Amino acid sequence: MAVNSIESLQIGKKIAPMLDEEAKKQIAEIWDSYVTANQNGFDKEGALVNNIDDSRLYAIEVVKIIIHNFMKGDFNIYDFKTSLDSYNKHNNLWGFTAKLGQMYFNQLIQANENTIEKLTNLLKEAITEPRNLKDAVSKVESLEKLTTSIYNKSRDKHNAPYPGAVGYFLSYFWQIHNHQKWPILYGSLVNSYNEIGIWKEHKTQKETYEFYCNLTNDIKEVIRTHTGKEVSNWDIEHAFWNYKPKAKAVPVSVPAKPEVQSSVAVETAREVKEETKAEPLSDGMADMKEYIIPRLARLLEGETGGALYEQLVAESFDQMGFEVKILEQGRRREPYAIIKFREENIAFILDAKDSSQEYFQQNDERVIKEYIKEQSKLLRNEGYKKIGFILVCRSFSSDEREFVNYLIWNTNVKKVIMFTSEALLYTLAYRNRNRLSVAGMIEKMIAFSHMVSGSTIAGELGK
Repeated sequence: MAVNSIESLQIGKKIAPMLDEEAKKQIAEIWDSYVTANQNGFDKEGALVNNIDDSRLYAIEVVKIIIHNFMKGDFNIYDFKTSLDSYNKHNNLWGFTAKLGQMYFNQLIQANENTIEKLTNLLKEAITEPRNLKDAVSKVESLEKLTTSIYNKSRDKHNAPYPGAVGYFLSYFWQIHNHQKWPILYGSLVNSYNEIGIWKEHKTQKETYEFYCNLTNDIKEVIRTHTGKEVSNWDIEHAFWNYKPKAKAVPVSVPAKPEVQSSVAVETAREVKEETKAEPLSDGMADMKEYIIPRLARLLEGETGGALYEQLVAESFDQMGFEVKILEQGRRREPYAIIKFREENIAFILDAKDSSQEYFQQNDERVIKEYIKEQSKLLRNEGYKKIGFILVCRSFSSDEREFVNYLIWNTNVKKVIMFTSEALLYTLAYRNRNRLSVAGMIEKMIAFSHMVSGSTIAGELGK
């Protein structure tokens, strides 16, 4: 894949750190770990193959049409927003449906109802591909000024457009225009860069994005020097997605609940052969075990499998405040449970297996599609309007992202979340620490990416 030159993104005095030898070594090690984990995924020319990239290439052409219709005037700003939302919900390949993307867009429009034409003109200019990095940071500055003004005047910050979303929001559109040139400003990558000591915080989004672009190019250069091959923005994303920094310990002190019998039905444990190796317990999770009841902490133990694992997963959601209903397992395959929140008419179809490999061996996509279809119908008849799907396993492999895309495209679920055991317990611990309501917990959950690890939760909820 051809990649734009490093110089094409730099302006004036370079705002980026000088990478020392230790940083370069860490970057090379992260890249080598990524390559090792994907050692069977190479094409004939020796380039890494990632299924999400193929899906993105197709999606780009569709989103370009949506953008073209907006720029041409066939779509007004409301049509544009709705079309993006609809397509990305079924093809959420860049995480645009979350807080920094679609939610920001919705809030930006709501805050500018009285000056919608002015916002339309500003947005058309801002999402057009920049000529260079100087033009890019100028576009970021224009939208950042408007957003900051709204945010500072708003009494309800929760419902105001967030200034920190501007860099991600605009760079998403620029990558649609030219994915080889423009990196998207992902918070997850910033967290990884910060973890290895190569990130520097900036006060404004325009400075942040300029620094991010130059740092991305420096990382590409390190990898090119290390391997002799060019890498793309997407290669960098994938490599650092797989990078798992140690989650930082959170100094919380939630009174321990007495270990009483949960409302979740107790089942007889059955033995299941272990097919996948559990991820090692992070330092942060070891500390967090103090803030969940000992029984649930057993989810992190390698010997906890079979029905006991499923039961502990259900009990974790019960502890969060969901109404949990365990389903009978007859001759026809059913999900393990349904978790509900009646006040908001929200429900999730829940399945769990300690081994994700075993889960996907026993359940092909068509089986899962059918039981989601059947349970969704029953839930809608009960008045539940928002239905999602949650799968909890000890760990997941990266190629299971395709499973998420399949469900979103072929079922009516609004959200698909794949929790690791550690991520589930982190979520419960942070829920206890912040005394979040069920509604507040659901709001956090739907903002997660589809595949959620313990470090993801530490980064998102530990702020």
